[in-house]
Amino acid sequence: MNTFNRLIGRRINGILVTPDHNRFAFRTVEGELLIYYTSGDCCNTVYLNHFMGADVVGGNSFDLLRGAVVLSAEEKEWVNVNNEDEESWNVVEDGFFTIRTDRGYIDFEVRNEHNGYYSGHVGEYSDGDLDAEELAEFEPLVDF
Repeated sequence: MNTFNRLIGRRINGILVTPDHNRFAFRTVEGELLIYYTSGDCCNTVYLNHFMGADVVGGNSFDLLRGAVVLSAEEKEWVNVNNEDEESWNVVEDGFFTIRTDRGYIDFEVRNEHNGYYSGHVGEYSDGDLDAEELAEFEPLVDF
């Protein structure tokens, strides 16, 4: 099952990210937050590395989020972007994701830095998993 299936059919008007880039949320026009996290095992670091919106109907990226209906979500494979050599034990992988809306695309990248043995992933929080203090950490995505 696709991690972002719950977004499909929803109208979104904002993206929020925590300062450490380990959690992010899509805000619906009703004010609901669909919150996601990056995760890995003990010996790797997984974080949101890049967000990009491409408006395919004209306007700018802000217009893309103003009540856009999510039509589909695609999880792409993880790609090895840096492995100095087979014996270095320093591996960097990127996972790519696309959220397609009726106004354009939201592409984002999650980075996983590890020693060659650990994989990263993106998961979704269930309602009520975060307390008020944790929710207060989220900030609107302005520039990433």
